[in-house]
Amino acid sequence: MIESEKTIVSEIRSSSDLGRIFPDGFSFFEPYLQYYVKEILEIGGEAYASRTSEGAVSGIFIYDWYEKSGTIFTRSGEAFDHFYELKPFNFLFAELKTEHESETYDIYTVALDSRSIIHSFRHGISIAAECQKDELEQFMISTNPSINRKWVEVALKNGDKCFTVRLTNEIAGLGWISLVNGMGRLHSLYVKPQFRGLGIGEDLLFARLLWLKSKGAHSAFSEISRYNSASSKIGLKGGMTVSGQIFQYFGKGYAGKGREIPAKKARFWEPRI
Repeated sequence: MIESEKTIVSEIRSSSDLGRIFPDGFSFFEPYLQYYVKEILEIGGEAYASRTSEGAVSGIFIYDWYEKSGTIFTRSGEAFDHFYELKPFNFLFAELKTEHESETYDIYTVALDSRSIIHSFRHGISIAAECQKDELEQFMISTNPSINRKWVEVALKNGDKCFTVRLTNEIAGLGWISLVNGMGRLHSLYVKPQFRGLGIGEDLLFARLLWLKSKGAHSAFSEISRYNSASSKIGLKGGMTVSGQIFQYFGKGYAGKGREIPAKKARFWEPRI
């Protein structure tokens, strides 16, 4: 346990340690916080909570040693500063905008309760089975070699679904989805470069939205980089609108910044926070 003048920081050993009550406006991702903590612990990562001297949660930090990445959930500058310095990292996500260099991701949302979803599919869509874990792992690693391979197995075990499109007997594109507390999250979309421009990304979006609606989800969201114009356009076609921002901060010497790699502007990827 670490104490500062105003903040007490402790490691979270189980998602049940976190509790369910947070200050008003604590985080857009509040419905997902226990889920995120559970997942990060199951893939071998760490989680921390900061509290005020009165015991109120002021921040949550999840961290993956393998990827050297994490996410800070807080509106407190003091909590952010503590977590920012806590671990070595390649990149961190946070809702709080600070003076550190960052890339902006827009949070796209859509209400599903009263929305009709109509779409003409160009491709067959499948939901991957757990027995396809190895193939999904290989696909994810090919698109992001630094990914923690434990994540695929944990995600499938916890109920995440992976929607796929196959062409020429291979996965041409896929997109993941989570459903927690009536809120869906669309993430980790990727279409192989040779199959782009065929409407695969759009089909994967609408398939996931239809699945969410069939499961009684009230809303859905996706975080999309402002460099990722392809995913942004697809989100707009699905009726999604920008409701907020989250920021990606880069560690010292990290070569993955969008301004340093022009090809990133053409990427077709939604992050796995």
